[in-house]
Order: sequence, then structure tokens, then C-alpha cells
Amino acid sequence: MNIWTFDATTTAKMVADRSISATEAVESHLRRIDEVNPRLNAIVRRTDDDARTTAHRIDGSSLRGPLAGVAITTKINTDHVPYPNDNGIRALANNPSIETNRCIAGLLDADAAMVGRTNSPAFAMRFHTANDLHGETLNPYDREISCGGSSGGAGVAVATGMCQIAQGNDVAGSVRWPAYMNGVIGLRPTVHRMPTGGTNPAIGRAWTASEMSTNGVIARTMSDIRLGYRAMCTENWSDPNWIPAPHSFPDQPNNKRAAIVTNDGHSLSPETIDAVRRAGIALEDAGYIVDEVTPPNLETFFTLWQRLGSIDILLGLRPMLNSIGDEGLRASIEDWAGNFPPPTAETFMNAMIERDLLVREWTNFLASYPVVVTPLMARTTIPRGFDVDHEGAMAELVHTGRWGFNLSAIAMPALAFPMGLNNGQPIGIQMFARTWREDILLDAGDALEAKFGSVSVTDIRW
Repeated sequence: MNIWTFDATTTAKMVADRSISATEAVESHLRRIDEVNPRLNAIVRRTDDDARTTAHRIDGSSLRGPLAGVAITTKINTDHVPYPNDNGIRALANNPSIETNRCIAGLLDADAAMVGRTNSPAFAMRFHTANDLHGETLNPYDREISCGGSSGGAGVAVATGMCQIAQGNDVAGSVRWPAYMNGVIGLRPTVHRMPTGGTNPAIGRAWTASEMSTNGVIARTMSDIRLGYRAMCTENWSDPNWIPAPHSFPDQPNNKRAAIVTNDGHSLSPETIDAVRRAGIALEDAGYIVDEVTPPNLETFFTLWQRLGSIDILLGLRPMLNSIGDEGLRASIEDWAGNFPPPTAETFMNAMIERDLLVREWTNFLASYPVVVTPLMARTTIPRGFDVDHEGAMAELVHTGRWGFNLSAIAMPALAFPMGLNNGQPIGIQMFARTWREDILLDAGDALEAKFGSVSVTDIRW
């Protein structure tokens, strides 16, 4: 019985009713890691002993948590004691985690079994997952396309059955983009919905990290997304930005209205437009009223992340490149640097004012269309290493990824959902809702899954 092919929901139920043991579930996943990880390099630190200890404890207890026996991974840029938080940087290879991030603690408290730490680019700041400490992670569908970034190892591990639920984080698409590129589901919650931070809690965070970034969950089924999401939404009163927002709200008569975006004034590939329209048809079949309509003020939206992030990237990260010593990060940031506006107080102030106006407009738009289906990327895939392949690559990527990238700047929750394969490579869409309305997104994801079926584990296809 290949338990590694099961989703987390099935595994937890079978462990709870003792159809299988947690040890059997864990050992199945460890064998799968043995089989595929040497070729993919998704998990860069094995935690077999931790997983087996958890399994033995569960099997010896009469109590079963909601994730009993479920295989999870955590990302190398998020504190998880006793494992290093190396952030993909050679100089930080043995950098100790100070305290386990509360979203990870939530998964562990639910009896999930930790099987490994997943790869990420240095400082989680590339569209592709590779670093000089752990090397490159490869896409299981096609070794010549990117696995995405920055939670690329997480996306690959979920897609190939090395784990069932993966913790990731997203400051500019870093949960959704790897989910898209590996044909799985990725949820970016509202910023401040779940505990954030990934480094020493004594070190202050810049604006992009504190106001754009959030932890999120990657899985193959909507039921697993829900399980992981609820486990990760733990109390964290030590985080001044955490908000104990409700998870359910009174039904509104227009909750089942959706907008689909097939024209944003820029180029979109025919395959991308087709994926959005197919998602719209699936929502209609589920009883949604669907219109092709575009949110207002897109030109402000499409420039927002770079204007808000200019100070942090150009004055914060860029001067550190030599000391970080990662060639891929250096090349991508130096190529990207010329695409930012001047890192001034005026740039940031004006961006914040326009952000406020944009969010007000979009909140009104979302009152009419609580679900919005958009492209995540304007083209189907990108080659591996594209972000450092040629001069101007980062400007191309930011434009190509304008929907996923800039959505991070306005704190709203988003779901990357797979829409099958295009010429053997994954393709998908993005849906978003207003802040705190993950419930609306999850219901829409359920509707798409009911239409297209749940995602199955993939073998390496090259």
C-alpha cells in the first residue's frame, strides 16, 4: 500500500480509526523521499528521526490529532527548532532557530510528522529555487522549466508525494508560484491572519517582510489545504501584527458572484486566458454568477510592489549581496535594481497613498464580485534559471507575474489552483478575495476541485 499517494485527510482518518499506523504512513513517505529526492533536491535536510519519534508517540497513544501521521515539511527560511534557519546562505549553514514559528508549531501540535526541510533561494528572493548552499531544485514535470520560487522545494515535495502538506511563505508569490509550477494548490492567507516571521524574533523586520509577507500552505487537495490552514492559524500574541480574525462570516446574497479577468491591457497567452475561462465555467456550473470584468486602476496595481519595496530592496538587501555571497541572488537583484523607482521617502509615501486608494476601490469592487479569477502568470511557464539568464530578465518576470506579484502588496488572500497540463507542463489560475475572506476562496476552490478532480501525485516525468 503506497500511503504516500494518499492525501492528508485520508491518512489522518485512517490513522485515527487504526486502519493504518502512523509509523506505516511515515515510513511510506520516507521511502518515497529516498526514491525521488536525490534527483529533485526538494528536501535539503532529512528529519527521519523526528518523523519516526512522532509516529511512535501517536501509535502508543489513545489520542489522535487532526493531522495524525500526516507527512509535512517546513521551509529553510522559517525557524523550526532544533533545525538551522540557514535561508539558503552558506554563512548561515548552522544558524540556529531561536524558537519554532507558531504556524509550524500548530502543525506539530495537530500530530503532523515532520519529514524534512525544503529548499528555497537565498533570502527567499528569487523566482527560481537554487542557492549556493543547497543547490538547485528541479521540476518533476520537466527539468528544463523552473520549479518556482521561493517555496520551490515545498511545491516539488507536495507534487511528488514526499509530503502531504508543506509550510511555505509568500512575500511576492512565493507560495502561489511554486504551487502553479508544480501543479498543486497554494493558499496565501490575508497578511496577519497566521503567525508570520521566519527569523530570529529579536531581529526587526522591514516593511515588506512585516506587511507583505505571510506564511501559507501547499497541498494537493482542498481538504488538505483546509486542514493545514486551520492548524497553522494558531494564537501568537507575541507577534504585534497577528490578528485573531474569525474564519466564518454570515452568508451574503452575492457570495456566489465571480469576476474573471481575461483582458488586463497587456499581453496574456491564449493558454492562460483559456485556463481563466475554464475556471469561470466551472464556477458557473457550481451555481456562481460569472462575469468577464476587470478590477479598476490596474496600472497603479501593476507598479505597486516595486514602489513599496524600493527602499527595502535597494537600501536593505542590495548592499548585503557581497556579504551574503550567493551568486544567483546577486545576479538577479543587480539585474532587477534598475527596474525600481528611486528609494526615497517620497516614493514610499506616494505608493502608500495610492495603495490606500486602490484598496478602497478594490474593496468596493469585491463587494460586487467576492471572488476574482485572474492569471497568476501571463505566460504558461518559465525556463529554469530564467531570472539570471539575461539582462532584463527580472523586468520581464515582474511584468509576466504582475498579478501574483503585486497582489502581495495589498494583503488580500489568494489561492493558486491547478488547471491541468499544457503540453505536459502545469498550468493554473489565481483567485483572490477581500481581506479575511479565506472562506469564500476555499469554497470557490472546492467548486473547481469538484469539476476538475483532485490532484494526484506525480512521478518524475523526465
